[in-house]
Amino acid sequence: MTDSQDSIQQREDEFTRLVFDVSRLWRVQVNETLGAFDLTASAWAVLRILRDEGEGRTQKDLAGELAIEGPTLVKLLDGLEKGDWIERRVSEADRRAKTIWLKPGARPRIEEAERALARFRHGVIGELSDEEKQSYMTLSRKLRDLLKSR
Repeated sequence: MTDSQDSIQQREDEFTRLVFDVSRLWRVQVNETLGAFDLTASAWAVLRILRDEGEGRTQKDLAGELAIEGPTLVKLLDGLEKGDWIERRVSEADRRAKTIWLKPGARPRIEEAERALARFRHGVIGELSDEEKQSYMTLSRKLRDLLKSR
């Protein structure tokens, strides 16, 4: 390998490590923030979908939207049900399917968790300049689109 190729590989290796490190550290911090609500980032993703995109989704639809296997979703839903966040109902359209609904008292708790996440995000992202934020978002969108197109 030439020095130029070594240099390119080193930059790509560092780039890859940084992508993984930022993602991992972000998730750790989100999990710590949500831990005060007995939630994880994965459980939060379920609640966010139900809150923002509508309740009454089947377990199969949720698993597909989250890109996780059914058994993994079942474990998440078991925890959310135990924590009094959600309830499962038999689907009116298909008696074999279960639909997922937020419990009546879940919305205020979700709003409280959202405020805690907003404080966390602001504490980190607020340290960046507007230009840095824009550059990061532009680059992240480009990488996301490149990965989706593969």
